[in-house]
Amino acid sequence: MPTAPSPKDKGAVPALAAAFVTQFVAGLGFTTFSLLVSALAVATGLNSRDFGLWVTFFFIGTALSSPATGRLVHWLGGVRLIVFALLGMTAAMLVNLVGAWSATMLAAVLYGLCYGVQGPVGMTVVTERTPPARRGLFLALRHSAQPLGGVIAGRVLPLVMLAWGWQSGIFGTVAVLIAGVLFTLAVPALFRLETVPSGSAVRSGGLFARMLGTVFGLFAVPAELRLLWVAGLAFAFNQIAMIIFSYLYLLEVVGLSPVSAGIFLSNLQIAGLVGRPMFGWICDRTGRSQTVLGIIGLIAAAAILALLNFAEKGMPAWQLFLIAISCGIAGQAWNAVFTTAMSYKVAPERLAELNGRSFAFLSFGWMAGAPFFWTLIEFSGGYEWPFGIILTADLLAAIALLVSARRERA
Repeated sequence: MPTAPSPKDKGAVPALAAAFVTQFVAGLGFTTFSLLVSALAVATGLNSRDFGLWVTFFFIGTALSSPATGRLVHWLGGVRLIVFALLGMTAAMLVNLVGAWSATMLAAVLYGLCYGVQGPVGMTVVTERTPPARRGLFLALRHSAQPLGGVIAGRVLPLVMLAWGWQSGIFGTVAVLIAGVLFTLAVPALFRLETVPSGSAVRSGGLFARMLGTVFGLFAVPAELRLLWVAGLAFAFNQIAMIIFSYLYLLEVVGLSPVSAGIFLSNLQIAGLVGRPMFGWICDRTGRSQTVLGIIGLIAAAAILALLNFAEKGMPAWQLFLIAISCGIAGQAWNAVFTTAMSYKVAPERLAELNGRSFAFLSFGWMAGAPFFWTLIEFSGGYEWPFGIILTADLLAAIALLVSARRERA
């Protein structure tokens, strides 16, 4: 097995704080796209579901850029790459001011291109500088920045847009992103990677063969990570189901009021915010991150069952709260556990590369989740088919992870 990063603590807390800040501002911008949907639909006369496709275009961007993270770090270094990524997100957010469907989809792609390299660099910085005994918790805390950005954006930006128009939400987000750029420039040492990926060797053969080999190489699944990445793909589909379609299900099928459904969505985000560090801590305490990931898969299946069988109009508040918590844990707590499990299976010099490549691979699940749901809803006339398929995938992934982890321990 490849050697793990040095157990010596090399400024883990400052590195975590720095990566947390940049992920927070990037995550806040991610949530802004969702908050703009209804306003843009009204402004253009289109359906909100049309603008909801932004999430697919966003993950097209991450899938294209994330595999190149290792090479970009080699060329630019961690500091400049983070700065350029945040500046790119700022420019992408401003494209939304056009107020057209095509402009919003373009903005989502551009934002995703920048987000796709920012995230893996932050994960690598934290992994490099954190002792293995605290790695799960620290990676989970870093991942918690994204739902925290969502919680704050969801409570602040709607009020801002109501008072000064939907464009003010964009300008507010731009201000936060610029603050992230200034913060990165103020503490560059915290974003410098210790193990910089080496330059890629030049392949023999013609130009076309080299280009084709590069593309396949970037998206190829390493043999030692095959089970982990395939399970992650199932959880990526589940994440879209939990954070987007559980909310729509409660509105369209169960018939909850927008206020009650909004409370559900807020509680879901809070569950992710608390659940990520909790499961990261469990990984550190047990040393069995793959087993923990399998348990989260079982929780995901149970969350879907609870949503389909117990959610009803007029349900007690505590029941809605429990369903929201289970959906939040199922949809958002797995990311950091996945990253922790992978960090123990790869050599330190490949962390930046494989963090980027895994993010690109998982992006296929995130980008396909919404079209998958919408297509099956139209085809079957309800939510049971798409939720049922994802439940089955969660169960299979959980069983495979738990069986594999037990064999490895044996």
